[in-house]
Amino acid sequence: MRSQPGRAAQGANRAFHSTLGHYLRAWCRSHAINRLLSKTSVSSRDRLRTALEHREPDRIPLDFGSTAVTGVHVSCVTALRRYYGLSPEPVKVHEPYQMLGLVEDDLRAAMGIDVTGVFPRKTMFGTCATDWKEWNFRGLDVLVPTDFRITTEPNGDILIYPEGDETAAPSGRMPMGSAFFDTIVRQPEIDDEKLDPADNLEEFSAVFDEDLDHIDRSVRAAAGSGCGVAATFGGTAFGDIALVPAPFLKNPKGIRERHGVVHLDAHAPRLYPPHLRAPV
Repeated sequence: MRSQPGRAAQGANRAFHSTLGHYLRAWCRSHAINRLLSKTSVSSRDRLRTALEHREPDRIPLDFGSTAVTGVHVSCVTALRRYYGLSPEPVKVHEPYQMLGLVEDDLRAAMGIDVTGVFPRKTMFGTCATDWKEWNFRGLDVLVPTDFRITTEPNGDILIYPEGDETAAPSGRMPMGSAFFDTIVRQPEIDDEKLDPADNLEEFSAVFDEDLDHIDRSVRAAAGSGCGVAATFGGTAFGDIALVPAPFLKNPKGIRERHGVVHLDAHAPRLYPPHLRAPV
Protein backbone atom coordinates (compact mmCIF):
# COMPACT_ATOMS: atom_id res chain seq x y z
CA MET A 1 0.00 0.00 0.00
CA ARG A 2 1.25 3.46 -0.83
CA SER A 3 0.20 6.84 0.47
CA GLN A 4 -0.22 9.94 -1.70
CA PRO A 5 1.85 12.09 -1.35
CA GLY A 6 4.57 10.60 0.88
CA ARG A 7 7.37 12.07 2.93
CA ALA A 8 8.61 14.21 0.05
CA ALA A 9 5.66 16.50 0.70
CA GLN A 10 6.57 17.23 4.32
CA GLY A 11 8.83 20.17 3.42
CA ALA A 12 6.06 21.65 1.30
CA ASN A 13 3.60 21.12 4.16
CA ARG A 14 5.82 23.01 6.58
CA ALA A 15 6.35 25.81 4.08
CA PHE A 16 2.59 26.05 3.52
CA HIS A 17 1.82 26.31 7.21
CA SER A 18 4.61 28.84 7.71
CA THR A 19 3.13 31.00 4.95
CA LEU A 20 -0.38 30.54 6.33
CA GLY A 21 0.83 31.55 9.77
CA HIS A 22 2.38 34.70 8.30
CA TYR A 23 -0.92 35.75 6.74
CA LEU A 24 -2.86 34.89 9.88
CA ARG A 25 -0.56 37.10 11.96
CA ALA A 26 -0.92 39.91 9.43
CA TRP A 27 -4.70 39.52 9.58
CA CYS A 28 -4.80 39.56 13.35
CA ARG A 29 -2.61 42.66 13.61
CA SER A 30 -4.91 44.63 11.38
CA HIS A 31 -7.02 46.26 14.12
CA ALA A 32 -8.17 48.99 11.75
CA ILE A 33 -9.86 46.35 9.58
CA ASN A 34 -11.54 44.80 12.60
CA ARG A 35 -12.91 48.19 13.67
CA LEU A 36 -14.22 48.79 10.17
CA LEU A 37 -15.95 45.41 10.16
CA SER A 38 -17.70 46.10 13.46
CA LYS A 39 -19.10 49.48 12.35
CA THR A 40 -20.95 48.43 9.22
CA SER A 41 -24.73 48.03 9.41
CA VAL A 42 -25.12 45.83 6.31
CA SER A 43 -25.88 42.18 7.13
CA SER A 44 -23.37 39.55 6.09
CA ARG A 45 -25.98 37.74 4.02
CA ASP A 46 -26.94 40.89 2.12
CA ARG A 47 -23.26 41.68 1.55
CA LEU A 48 -22.65 38.24 0.08
CA ARG A 49 -25.81 38.37 -2.03
CA THR A 50 -24.81 41.77 -3.42
CA ALA A 51 -21.39 40.47 -4.44
CA LEU A 52 -22.85 37.31 -6.02
CA GLU A 53 -25.20 39.50 -8.05
CA HIS A 54 -22.15 41.36 -9.40
CA ARG A 55 -23.06 44.57 -7.62
CA GLU A 56 -20.69 46.52 -5.39
CA PRO A 57 -21.17 45.77 -1.66
CA ASP A 58 -20.10 48.06 1.19
CA ARG A 59 -16.97 45.90 1.45
CA ILE A 60 -15.70 42.57 0.16
CA PRO A 61 -17.50 39.68 1.90
CA LEU A 62 -15.14 37.41 3.82
CA ASP A 63 -15.17 33.64 4.08
CA PHE A 64 -12.90 31.77 6.42
CA GLY A 65 -13.75 28.14 7.17
CA SER A 66 -17.16 27.56 5.57
CA THR A 67 -16.00 24.98 2.99
CA ALA A 68 -13.30 22.37 2.54
CA VAL A 69 -11.40 24.73 0.21
CA THR A 70 -11.64 27.76 2.52
CA GLY A 71 -11.11 25.69 5.64
CA VAL A 72 -8.61 26.42 8.41
CA HIS A 73 -6.31 23.94 10.10
CA VAL A 74 -7.34 23.15 13.66
CA SER A 75 -4.05 24.52 15.04
CA CYS A 76 -4.73 27.88 13.36
CA VAL A 77 -8.32 28.03 14.66
CA THR A 78 -6.97 27.35 18.15
CA ALA A 79 -4.40 30.14 17.78
CA LEU A 80 -7.03 32.57 16.52
CA ARG A 81 -9.34 31.82 19.43
CA ARG A 82 -6.45 32.48 21.80
CA TYR A 83 -5.61 35.76 20.04
CA TYR A 84 -9.17 37.08 20.27
CA GLY A 85 -9.49 36.05 23.92
CA LEU A 86 -12.28 33.55 23.28
CA SER A 87 -13.08 30.56 25.48
CA PRO A 88 -10.22 28.06 25.26
CA GLU A 89 -12.16 24.81 24.88
CA PRO A 90 -10.78 22.27 22.37
CA VAL A 91 -11.65 23.00 18.73
CA LYS A 92 -13.73 20.49 16.76
CA VAL A 93 -11.98 18.82 13.82
CA HIS A 94 -14.99 18.67 11.51
CA GLU A 95 -12.95 17.21 8.60
CA PRO A 96 -10.03 14.97 9.66
CA TYR A 97 -8.75 14.55 6.08
CA GLN A 98 -7.28 18.06 6.17
CA MET A 99 -7.58 18.40 9.97
CA LEU A 100 -9.92 21.37 9.51
CA GLY A 101 -11.07 23.17 12.64
CA LEU A 102 -14.65 24.35 13.03
CA VAL A 103 -15.02 28.15 13.05
CA GLU A 104 -17.69 28.75 15.69
CA ASP A 105 -20.04 31.74 15.89
CA ASP A 106 -17.93 33.67 18.40
CA LEU A 107 -14.77 33.50 16.28
CA ARG A 108 -16.73 34.33 13.14
CA ALA A 109 -18.09 37.45 14.83
CA ALA A 110 -14.69 38.48 16.19
CA MET A 111 -13.11 38.25 12.73
CA GLY A 112 -15.99 39.80 10.80
CA ILE A 113 -16.55 36.70 8.66
CA ASP A 114 -19.63 36.83 6.45
CA VAL A 115 -20.18 33.16 5.56
CA THR A 116 -20.99 30.08 7.62
CA GLY A 117 -20.78 26.51 6.41
CA VAL A 118 -23.05 23.50 6.21
CA PHE A 119 -21.04 20.29 6.02
CA PRO A 120 -21.97 16.69 5.16
CA ARG A 121 -23.03 14.35 7.96
CA LYS A 122 -20.00 12.16 7.32
CA THR A 123 -16.33 13.03 6.93
CA MET A 124 -13.97 12.02 4.14
CA PHE A 125 -13.14 8.91 6.18
CA GLY A 126 -16.80 7.90 6.44
CA THR A 127 -17.33 8.76 10.11
CA CYS A 128 -20.27 10.79 11.39
CA ALA A 129 -19.27 14.29 12.52
CA THR A 130 -22.14 14.68 14.96
CA ASP A 131 -20.77 13.40 18.27
CA TRP A 132 -17.33 14.20 19.62
CA LYS A 133 -14.51 12.91 21.80
CA GLU A 134 -11.22 14.40 22.95
CA TRP A 135 -7.93 13.59 21.23
CA ASN A 136 -4.45 14.90 21.87
CA PHE A 137 -3.13 15.78 18.43
CA ARG A 138 0.62 15.88 18.95
CA GLY A 139 0.34 18.11 21.99
CA LEU A 140 -2.84 19.97 21.01
CA ASP A 141 -6.13 18.96 22.65
CA VAL A 142 -8.90 18.81 20.03
CA LEU A 143 -12.30 17.22 19.51
CA VAL A 144 -12.74 14.56 16.81
CA PRO A 145 -15.77 12.51 15.68
CA THR A 146 -16.63 9.66 18.06
CA ASP A 147 -15.92 7.02 15.39
CA PHE A 148 -12.51 8.55 14.62
CA ARG A 149 -10.18 5.53 14.93
CA ILE A 150 -6.41 5.72 14.53
CA THR A 151 -3.29 3.72 15.31
CA THR A 152 0.26 5.05 15.59
CA GLU A 153 3.14 3.25 13.90
CA PRO A 154 6.58 2.89 15.53
CA ASN A 155 7.97 5.71 13.34
CA GLY A 156 5.25 8.12 14.53
CA ASP A 157 3.02 7.93 11.44
CA ILE A 158 -0.72 7.95 12.26
CA LEU A 159 -3.07 5.61 10.38
CA ILE A 160 -6.81 6.26 10.17
CA TYR A 161 -9.52 3.73 9.31
CA PRO A 162 -12.59 4.03 7.04
CA GLU A 163 -15.87 4.29 8.99
CA GLY A 164 -13.78 3.86 12.14
CA ASP A 165 -13.42 0.13 11.43
CA GLU A 166 -10.01 -1.06 12.56
CA THR A 167 -10.60 -4.47 10.97
CA ALA A 168 -10.45 -2.78 7.54
CA ALA A 169 -7.24 -1.64 5.87
CA PRO A 170 -6.32 1.94 6.86
CA SER A 171 -7.32 4.51 4.25
CA GLY A 172 -5.23 7.47 5.40
CA ARG A 173 -1.76 8.18 6.76
CA MET A 174 -0.43 11.25 8.55
CA PRO A 175 3.38 11.06 8.30
CA MET A 176 5.41 12.06 11.32
CA GLY A 177 5.99 15.81 11.05
CA SER A 178 2.94 16.37 8.82
CA ALA A 179 -0.26 18.15 9.82
CA PHE A 180 -2.95 16.29 7.86
CA PHE A 181 -3.69 12.91 6.32
CA ASP A 182 -2.60 11.55 2.95
CA THR A 183 -4.76 9.01 1.14
CA ILE A 184 -3.63 5.38 1.10
CA VAL A 185 -4.37 3.75 -2.24
CA ARG A 186 -6.09 0.38 -1.77
CA GLN A 187 -6.68 -0.48 -5.42
CA PRO A 188 -7.25 -4.14 -6.27
CA GLU A 189 -5.56 -5.68 -9.28
CA ILE A 190 -7.12 -4.36 -12.49
CA ASP A 191 -8.11 -6.60 -15.39
CA ASP A 192 -8.56 -4.46 -18.52
CA GLU A 193 -10.92 -7.04 -19.98
CA LYS A 194 -13.25 -6.93 -17.01
CA LEU A 195 -13.62 -3.22 -16.32
CA ASP A 196 -17.01 -2.42 -14.84
CA PRO A 197 -18.14 1.21 -14.45
CA ALA A 198 -20.29 0.16 -11.50
CA ASP A 199 -17.11 -0.47 -9.51
CA ASN A 200 -16.31 3.24 -9.59
CA LEU A 201 -19.88 4.25 -8.86
CA GLU A 202 -20.52 2.38 -5.61
CA GLU A 203 -20.15 5.59 -3.58
CA PHE A 204 -22.71 7.42 -5.73
CA SER A 205 -26.08 6.26 -4.47
CA ALA A 206 -29.41 7.60 -3.32
CA VAL A 207 -29.18 10.13 -0.48
CA PHE A 208 -30.18 8.50 2.81
CA ASP A 209 -32.89 9.96 5.03
CA GLU A 210 -30.34 10.55 7.81
CA ASP A 211 -28.34 12.75 5.47
CA LEU A 212 -31.40 14.68 4.29
CA ASP A 213 -32.45 15.27 7.90
CA HIS A 214 -28.95 16.45 8.75
CA ILE A 215 -28.90 18.84 5.79
CA ASP A 216 -32.34 20.21 6.73
CA ARG A 217 -31.38 20.83 10.37
CA SER A 218 -27.99 22.29 9.48
CA VAL A 219 -29.31 24.67 6.83
CA ARG A 220 -32.06 25.92 9.16
CA ALA A 221 -29.52 26.56 11.91
CA ALA A 222 -27.11 28.30 9.54
CA ALA A 223 -29.88 30.44 8.08
CA GLY A 224 -30.59 31.80 11.55
CA SER A 225 -27.06 33.13 11.89
CA GLY A 226 -27.59 36.11 9.60
CA CYS A 227 -24.54 35.06 7.57
CA GLY A 228 -24.39 33.87 4.02
CA VAL A 229 -24.56 30.07 3.87
CA ALA A 230 -22.19 27.86 1.88
CA ALA A 231 -23.59 24.33 1.89
CA THR A 232 -21.60 21.24 0.93
CA PHE A 233 -23.84 18.22 0.58
CA GLY A 234 -21.35 15.60 -0.57
CA GLY A 235 -21.80 12.93 -3.22
CA THR A 236 -22.07 15.44 -6.05
CA ALA A 237 -18.42 15.59 -7.18
CA PHE A 238 -18.34 12.86 -9.82
CA GLY A 239 -14.71 12.55 -10.93
CA ASP A 240 -13.25 14.72 -8.15
CA ILE A 241 -9.64 13.54 -8.07
CA ALA A 242 -9.48 13.78 -4.26
CA LEU A 243 -12.32 11.26 -4.02
CA VAL A 244 -10.98 8.70 -6.50
CA PRO A 245 -9.17 6.62 -3.81
CA ALA A 246 -12.42 6.58 -1.77
CA PRO A 247 -10.92 6.86 1.73
CA PHE A 248 -14.47 6.59 3.14
CA LEU A 249 -15.04 3.05 1.76
CA LYS A 250 -13.79 -0.06 3.51
CA ASN A 251 -13.14 -2.08 0.35
CA PRO A 252 -13.19 0.19 -2.72
CA LYS A 253 -13.47 -1.50 -6.08
CA GLY A 254 -12.45 -0.33 -9.54
CA ILE A 255 -9.66 2.08 -10.52
CA ARG A 256 -8.59 4.00 -7.41
CA GLU A 257 -5.05 5.07 -8.31
CA ARG A 258 -4.97 8.76 -9.12
CA HIS A 259 -2.95 8.30 -12.29
CA GLY A 260 -5.54 5.67 -13.20
CA VAL A 261 -7.83 8.49 -14.35
CA VAL A 262 -5.82 8.53 -17.58
CA HIS A 263 -6.51 4.82 -17.79
CA LEU A 264 -10.22 5.48 -17.38
CA ASP A 265 -10.15 8.08 -20.15
CA ALA A 266 -8.72 5.50 -22.53
CA HIS A 267 -11.73 3.28 -21.88
CA ALA A 268 -14.30 6.08 -21.76
CA PRO A 269 -16.06 5.11 -25.04
CA ARG A 270 -17.25 1.84 -23.52
CA LEU A 271 -17.33 2.76 -19.82
CA TYR A 272 -19.28 6.02 -19.82
CA PRO A 273 -22.08 7.61 -21.85
CA PRO A 274 -21.07 10.63 -23.98
CA HIS A 275 -22.13 13.30 -21.47
CA LEU A 276 -19.74 11.84 -18.86
CA ARG A 277 -16.67 11.49 -21.05
CA ALA A 278 -13.77 13.88 -20.65
CA PRO A 279 -13.29 16.21 -23.64
CA VAL A 280 -10.35 15.36 -25.89
